[in-house]
Amino acid sequence: MKRFKLITSFAFVGFFIYVGIASAQMNSTNYQIRWDTISTGGSDTSSSATYILRDSISSTAGKEATSASYIEQSGYRAGIFDQIITFDLFIQDTTSVKPVTAFAGKTVTTDTAGLAVGDYVVFVQDLGQAQISAMGRISSIGVGTITLDTMVNSGAVPIIDGTNDYLYQLDGNALAFDSLDTTLVKTGVIGFEVTSVNSNGYVVQVIEDGDFRTATSEIDDVSDGVISSGSEEYGAKSSDLDIVSSTFDTEDTAITVNGQDVVSTTTAAYGERNFITLKAAIDSNTVTGNYAQTLTFIASGNF
Repeated sequence: MKRFKLITSFAFVGFFIYVGIASAQMNSTNYQIRWDTISTGGSDTSSSATYILRDSISSTAGKEATSASYIEQSGYRAGIFDQIITFDLFIQDTTSVKPVTAFAGKTVTTDTAGLAVGDYVVFVQDLGQAQISAMGRISSIGVGTITLDTMVNSGAVPIIDGTNDYLYQLDGNALAFDSLDTTLVKTGVIGFEVTSVNSNGYVVQVIEDGDFRTATSEIDDVSDGVISSGSEEYGAKSSDLDIVSSTFDTEDTAITVNGQDVVSTTTAAYGERNFITLKAAIDSNTVTGNYAQTLTFIASGNF
C-alpha cells in the first residue's frame, strides 16, 4: 500500500457589492438617475476615515404613501437603500474529528469538548467517496449533544448509526487531506454563508491556480463524474442541486482556472448556506510527494 502526504491550501476572495433595485427611476442605455433633488442644499455624502454621513439642508422629511398598486417615497433620500452581498467561507479542520453516535431533528450526539455556541460544523454519514454531509451552526450545547440552528445538506439527510460517522469544525485556514492511499477516497468540506439583498440572487464561483500538484507531478482531474478509490482523480461536488451553468450539482467535477459556479440562486437570500465536498484519490502509479493548490472563491450578485 502506497501512502502520500497531500496538503491542499485555499484562499478566498469575497466581494461586497452594491447592486440596484427595481424602482421608479429615470434611466436609458447610457445613464441612470436613482433619485432627484430640487432646491435642496447640503452634501450628498460626507465622509472621513471614521464616518459616512448623508445629510441635507432645507429638505422635507421622508414620507411614504401606499395603495394596492404602488408605493411612493418622498423627501430627500427617502429611497436610499444600499444593497450588499456578504460572503463568509468555512474550511473543514480535518484534525478536529469527533465520532457521531446519533442524530435526530437538529440534535447531534457527539463529544462536545472544544465546541462552542456559534461554531460552524459539518457532520458526515459514512465518511468517504459516497458520504452524506450536513452543515450547520451550533445554537446550544447539552450533555454530550449539540443542537444546530438549521442545516443544509446535499439532497439527503445523514442517517447516523455510529459507524464511520463524524463531526468536524469548520474553522480551518487550509484543508489538509493528510495521507492518501489507493484504498480510500479522501474528502474535505468548504462551506459558504451568503447574504444577498438582490432580487436576482447571486453566484459563488471557484477558480484554481493550477492542478493539484507538486513541482513535477499532478493528480489528474476527474473526467468520468465519479471519483473512485484506486483511480487517480481529484474534483468536487456541491450541495446546491440547482446549478445551471456547471455539473457540480450532479457529479464530481473538475476545478479549472476558469470560474465555475458552485452555488447559483435567483432570489434574495439571508444567511444562506451551501458547501462543496472536495475529493481526492490515487492509484499505484501516483508519484509520492506533497501536493497542493490554491482555490479562490468569489461571490457576486446577478444583475
